[in-house]
Amino acid sequence: MNIMEKAISRAIRLQCYQTLANYRKPSSFIIKETYPLPPYSTVSGMIHAICGFTELHRLRISIQGCNQGTVSELYTRYSFNAGSKYEAGRHQICVKDNDKEYGVFKGIANVELVCENRMVIHIAPENDEDFDIIYKSLLAPKKYPALGRYEDLLDIESVDIVNIHQEEEAEPKMDIYIPVECFEEGDIKSATTYTLTKEYEIIKGVRRWKKDGGKVKAYYFPKGETVFDAYVDDYEGGETVVAFA
Repeated sequence: MNIMEKAISRAIRLQCYQTLANYRKPSSFIIKETYPLPPYSTVSGMIHAICGFTELHRLRISIQGCNQGTVSELYTRYSFNAGSKYEAGRHQICVKDNDKEYGVFKGIANVELVCENRMVIHIAPENDEDFDIIYKSLLAPKKYPALGRYEDLLDIESVDIVNIHQEEEAEPKMDIYIPVECFEEGDIKSATTYTLTKEYEIIKGVRRWKKDGGKVKAYYFPKGETVFDAYVDDYEGGETVVAFA
């Protein structure tokens, strides 16, 4: 297994924790299923929010973590069809807009939550001018950082600047997303594969994932497995494998 990574000499290392969180899979609706770790787009969105970025600032991101499994929780679900007229016996809520009335359904649904998620996230902005902005914003966020839903607050335990170097082999200490393209065909015999969102564009006022680079196919690589030609950081608490996408 070989991680073939573009040269990145340094990164911002974020050690963080969430008690409960839902990183919703786009294909889930009635039951909001979750990824075990946040997708790249979720982390990128959080960074943009706390930095006050209003335009796309390209980031290279590595995500890894460990958790205590998942639980299911009930939540109140609202749904409606565009232009659906309110019917007293059918809808639970009536929304008025001038002289028109629209119907909204209200019900109970399930959401899957990751429990006690401890994560290490590396961020390497493509623009060097963004490095200090992101670092300082993570040290003193102007708003509560969250990953997943708005209420899934993120406890930032430490923020460090680390150097990245290559080793002949290394073992991830946590489960980690590694892009499929980092491996040669046949290297991975069995691993969960996810298609994770990363960047979107706005077309006619609607967010759509970019055709080129909008999604990343990645392995959910288990901790303890050896990675050859791995990239690691020089964190003083112990080197950590990184796999940027």
